[in-house]
Amino acid sequence: MNRRLIALALAGTLTLSMLSACGGGNNAQTSPSPSAPVTESTTPAPESSAPVEETTPVPESSAPVEETESPDQEEPSNEPSAQPTTKPTAKPTTQPTTKPTTKPTTKPTTKPTTKPTATPTPTTKPTATPAPTPTAKPQVDVVSSVWSGISALELPSLIQLDDALLSSFYGINASDLVSYKCAMPAMAVHATEFFVAEVKSGKMDTVKAGIAKRQADLVAQWSQYLPEQLELVENYKVVTSGNYILFAISDKVDQAVSIFNSYTK
Repeated sequence: MNRRLIALALAGTLTLSMLSACGGGNNAQTSPSPSAPVTESTTPAPESSAPVEETTPVPESSAPVEETESPDQEEPSNEPSAQPTTKPTAKPTTQPTTKPTTKPTTKPTTKPTTKPTATPTPTTKPTATPAPTPTAKPQVDVVSSVWSGISALELPSLIQLDDALLSSFYGINASDLVSYKCAMPAMAVHATEFFVAEVKSGKMDTVKAGIAKRQADLVAQWSQYLPEQLELVENYKVVTSGNYILFAISDKVDQAVSIFNSYTK
């Protein structure tokens, strides 16, 4: 620092000497440099240049002089005296935390404990279940089976007769029959008619007499009405097999007889 002050003092003295050599006139005309306040305190007397070095102090804030004129001058004073105290903090302070923090826990935590236990031993042996005594097989309802087969044929629309109508048209009491099916046309333009029954023991002749009466009435009816239907009435069939009887008037009479025989013989 002392060396620097000495260099500045020598530079100021040299500057004053050069200004003195140039003459006071030039000094008065030249306007003082705005950056060198020391020219204001210089004396106009050019005679004595040496005493000026001893009596005129050079302030530290004098005008900057090129430091290249003195070999002993240090580096320029306009360099930064101190480095920045803080470093840039542009780097990220935290790293991304997108990694999964927990692992899936879908694995079973406990093993199944459903091991089969020891097979229980029965304390009492099962007794043999007595085989059921075979009973007689249920008999097939022959009358219903025969009627199902006949009704499956291509026939005109028919209506079923109840006990009262059976007695009215045939003169047969339902009490003389085990079961029966009797049907006649729903329309008065057809002579198709069927009667199938299981007759009680000793009542077959009574049932046959009732069928003969019904057939005679139909002949009298259709002989005055439709000749083609009268032909069907005259070609009727009465078939018996044991206690079963069939009375049929139809253009499918042969097929009806075949169905009856298939269930009764």
